[in-house]
Amino acid sequence: MNTFKFRKQFKRRWRRWKRTAWMTASLVVITILAYSGLSISSHIQRLLTTNFGEAAAVMGPVSVEERSEEEVQTILAKLSSEPDRLTSVVLETHYICGVETERLGKMALPQLKILLQQHPEWDAEVVASDTLQIKEHVDDLSPLCKEQAYISVDGVGNLKLYEGRPAEEKVIRTFFQMDVGSLESSLPEGVLEQLQQGIRVQDKDEYNSVISTFSDYAIDGPHKEELQNGG
Repeated sequence: MNTFKFRKQFKRRWRRWKRTAWMTASLVVITILAYSGLSISSHIQRLLTTNFGEAAAVMGPVSVEERSEEEVQTILAKLSSEPDRLTSVVLETHYICGVETERLGKMALPQLKILLQQHPEWDAEVVASDTLQIKEHVDDLSPLCKEQAYISVDGVGNLKLYEGRPAEEKVIRTFFQMDVGSLESSLPEGVLEQLQQGIRVQDKDEYNSVISTFSDYAIDGPHKEELQNGG
């Protein structure tokens, strides 16, 4: 399926565009495409946006200060002090969509000290006397999400993120509930049906674009809170 692309300021321009002859012609074309069984996504991309300065400001990279020697020593002090004891290191990578866990192996205290100093952006937690868990936050979709993520709406209007097709019901997270009546009356015919079947998202821009576009129809407020909470 072609990607679901959007252009800048769809939310502000959508109602104005609907009143123009150009928009009317576009809706006719999209309706024809919907009835012909062709993918709508590649054709409505001209109506919608991919530039999200607000989202980038919220989710963009943040400069990280160096981890102090005191902080490093505080973490290491919680581990076994036996000189020959090795510590298991588990790395959790938290993405905008998805979490991956990787075992980095066993390390001696000097190696752990270097690791913590080299990566001040990682959150470190001693979960056992012989296990250190570190968390990395990545401003992107996980590899699995890039391959399998869909955004869809359920039977009561909740916009959700799925692993695989929505029919498989593997929900990763719920964003917000939408006014489906307003959504159906505002969007070109066939777009709601496509949303129900699932919109494929393969990168952060597509992910943010879909959420931002449909946030105007959120019952409990805009999607801004979702982005601020990591979505």
